[in-house]
Amino acid sequence: MIDYRIRVVHTGLIVSWLALLSLGLWALGLTTDDQGRILMAFGGFVIALILLTIVPWRTTLGTPIADWLIAIWCVAALLAQLAIELRVSHIPTAVGFLMVPFFAAATAIAVQPALAVGVAAVASYWVALGESTGYVTAASSTALLAFVGATVFVMLISVRIRSQIQESSTRYEELAARESKLVDQEQELSKLYDVSLAIGAGTKLSDVLPELVGRVADSVGARIGLAMLYEPTDETLGLMSPIWVSGHTVPADDLILTLDEPGLSQSVFMSGDAATINSMDLVHESDRLAAELQAERIAAVSLRIEDRIIGVLLVGDKKTDFTDEDLRTLEAVAAPAALVLNQLTRYEQVRMSSERMAELAQMKTDFVSVVSHELRTPLTSIIGALSTLKRPELAPDDPRARQLIDMADKQSHRLRTLIEDLLVMSRLEAAALPVRPEDIDIEPFVRELLAALPDAERVDVIVDPVARRIVSDPDLFARVITNLVENALKYGGGSDVAIRTAGVRDEIRVSVIDHGPGIPYEKHDLVFERFTQLQPHATRSTGGVGLGLSIVKGLAEAMGGRVWFEPTVGGGATFTVALPSDGAAPTPASDS
Repeated sequence: MIDYRIRVVHTGLIVSWLALLSLGLWALGLTTDDQGRILMAFGGFVIALILLTIVPWRTTLGTPIADWLIAIWCVAALLAQLAIELRVSHIPTAVGFLMVPFFAAATAIAVQPALAVGVAAVASYWVALGESTGYVTAASSTALLAFVGATVFVMLISVRIRSQIQESSTRYEELAARESKLVDQEQELSKLYDVSLAIGAGTKLSDVLPELVGRVADSVGARIGLAMLYEPTDETLGLMSPIWVSGHTVPADDLILTLDEPGLSQSVFMSGDAATINSMDLVHESDRLAAELQAERIAAVSLRIEDRIIGVLLVGDKKTDFTDEDLRTLEAVAAPAALVLNQLTRYEQVRMSSERMAELAQMKTDFVSVVSHELRTPLTSIIGALSTLKRPELAPDDPRARQLIDMADKQSHRLRTLIEDLLVMSRLEAAALPVRPEDIDIEPFVRELLAALPDAERVDVIVDPVARRIVSDPDLFARVITNLVENALKYGGGSDVAIRTAGVRDEIRVSVIDHGPGIPYEKHDLVFERFTQLQPHATRSTGGVGLGLSIVKGLAEAMGGRVWFEPTVGGGATFTVALPSDGAAPTPASDS
């Protein structure tokens, strides 16, 4: 609004100087008596116009006095025009008088000064009209009424212009304030963005930490940045290494601060309020961290996640004193920094725990493999010796001795099966189990396996003509079928067992079905877990440690297939193995 009014005033000054020059030229052509009076008035107008020209309008227009100053200016212009009109013999020009209130309206002066200018314009025109045509004539009355109407119209325009300008000015100030706020938000978001970039520095805390605190320190012009995290078990603040110093990563020694000792970090952590030290003279002599930093100035803010404070963020060694604006900036960037540090700290703990668990798992696998190999060698000799003793020519005559030999032979075979299971599990975990696919005719292959199993007469084999052959590893496939059939015979409650094959897309599915008591509902999700004994009382009587189904799952996946369980209609359990018919990885298909 000020700029607009200044432009109008400058235009008015130019017009006023031109009008005053015309007045001077006109006065030079008058008679001697008239010329003297006009020139005296001309001199007064010149002085007034000079004063108006040197007025500091940019500052003056912001005050109420400016409106009355413009009104006085307009009255002076009306008087100058009236003086000219009174010296001529023609009817006065209404447009000339009307231009003055129009100028006042254009400058958007207040209502009272504008009304004064309007009244002065009407009075000046009335005097000029009366001196020319008479004060009480039809022509003068008509002209005066028309002039009054035009003046009122101009005054209404003045009020409207001022109202519009004030609304525009208010809107402009609101927009300017909003723009300033947006600029501040943009700067804050830019700093937050810089801090968020630290997440991309890596996944290790040692890599991200200096990058993170460095960006925070840069946001306020500090050259040192570090973080202290709270350890709730012993209620201490621990210095996180490394720290950031002038763009470089510096390893830090272990520094543990207790909350009951004096110091800036402890104070900020306990209160949650940001604080600064702009003079080393104000540092408490027992503040060990400040003594270690040897920084001229230090600022600290709490690292807060919602209502929980997890530590303190410190920056220092700024060239100038830390200000309240610096603290607001630090508090703004400390929130995302706290989230990053908290998540990375948890990730670091989980990573270290995972690495330790992986190391322990590898040690266990190696141990099982070595022990299994060491046990299998003497066990093979024991089984061979027992088989020799069972020969008729070497068998003892005592029936109890023969019974003990049979028992030892049975348990040794059971122990060999357990050792082989452990070896297979260790190889599956190490992904070191070789797979050698061959073409297999399923029906004779399965019947040959059943011939070596007890109670094989309870197993019924039905092979779908379209699913007679499969390309797979014969040893692994045999182990899968054997384990499933033995489980069905052991835990099927004496029921018959069926083996069914089916071809579904590019898969061959082999199902082993029993009609026994089935698997408890709460154990359905555990059937393929290692060392899972679904029926411990049955396990004690039939043997086993809970590795059979886990091995089946591992072998099926090693051959590019899958295995699943579903209850048998009418009771019992059905285990289905789906393997690629050509030995390649199967296309996912429905289990139904």
